[in-house]
Amino acid sequence: MRTILAAALACLCLSGPAAAASLDEVYDFTVERVTDRVHRIYRPDEGRVQPEGNVTVVEQADGLVVIDTGGTPSAGERVVALIRTLSAKPVRHLVLTHYHGDHNLGAPAFLKAWPDLTLISTAKTRENMLGEPMAYIRDYGKGIGALAPQFAKLAARDDLPEEMRRNWARAARDAEALAVAYEGVTATPALLTFEDRLVLHDAEAPVELLFLGRAHTDGDAVAWLPKQRVLATGDIVVAPFPFAFNAFLGEWMGVLHRLRGFDFAYLVPGHGMVQRDKSYLDRLHSLVGALRDQVGPPAREGLPLAEVRKRVDLERQGALFTGDSPWNKRFFRDWFIGPGTQAAWQEARGEPIVPGAKIQP
Repeated sequence: MRTILAAALACLCLSGPAAAASLDEVYDFTVERVTDRVHRIYRPDEGRVQPEGNVTVVEQADGLVVIDTGGTPSAGERVVALIRTLSAKPVRHLVLTHYHGDHNLGAPAFLKAWPDLTLISTAKTRENMLGEPMAYIRDYGKGIGALAPQFAKLAARDDLPEEMRRNWARAARDAEALAVAYEGVTATPALLTFEDRLVLHDAEAPVELLFLGRAHTDGDAVAWLPKQRVLATGDIVVAPFPFAFNAFLGEWMGVLHRLRGFDFAYLVPGHGMVQRDKSYLDRLHSLVGALRDQVGPPAREGLPLAEVRKRVDLERQGALFTGDSPWNKRFFRDWFIGPGTQAAWQEARGEPIVPGAKIQP
């Protein structure tokens, strides 16, 4: 999320007032039934400057398993309220798919509602949540709040497409509300961790928690429900386009291949619509491969990152993810091509990918 804020800051040097949205507007979550015993809680429009991850709710015999939490305590409160409309059963297990805050900063609301729940993640995710990768949250609200007038000024520009002006106006309203929502936020790392596999047994809806390799982060957890044939991937899969901040691109491709081996009927991504076949996985695998193919050779020849960036051309592949939307094209560039090029460059040169590290220009 620190890198998402940095991307939003890029090229913005304007000012102007904006009317704040309410937190109910910012966190306008709704519920979708995925299949028997499984629901997704999500924000209908993910095209916002501050994204909110999907929350998956699984009903077991004696309680609920919930995967991810919402991105602030305020978001978590609204997710908790929706969960209570689905079932009177308590949340027994809360799973954090990775360390990025839009998936885990709602955890305090869950612990307040169900103090006896077990908070679970991979060992690497816990390590990241206890360390420097989460340090950004101390000032994140203040930083995003300061962007509100700049977003408002962009919304007033006559030279931008209507979609861009509309979305910048919404970003301005959201930013002031988010400044309040992030006040005093703290990371809540898991107490129960696993390395490769952890099974939450149940006769009707068992949940297998798996670490399939480094991909979007170095600690991505995947949830597999074999009876319901539901696969919840966290941000290993994101729609309508992926995020690649500090990603492990080569290993990510391997993990996507492993995901394809599951006989799923429903894939719940970290953001975006439920996928009902493997076509999106295939497009994503091809996209990551195309970026590595373009970046790898010049990086290994010793070209600096800034020069390699000039050579990357993913317009044809990107159109499969963004369509004609100028807003999606902008953030595909900022959230996938920009950070993904750096990750591919580092990978090709044998340099380490550091969780939470700053994206270079």
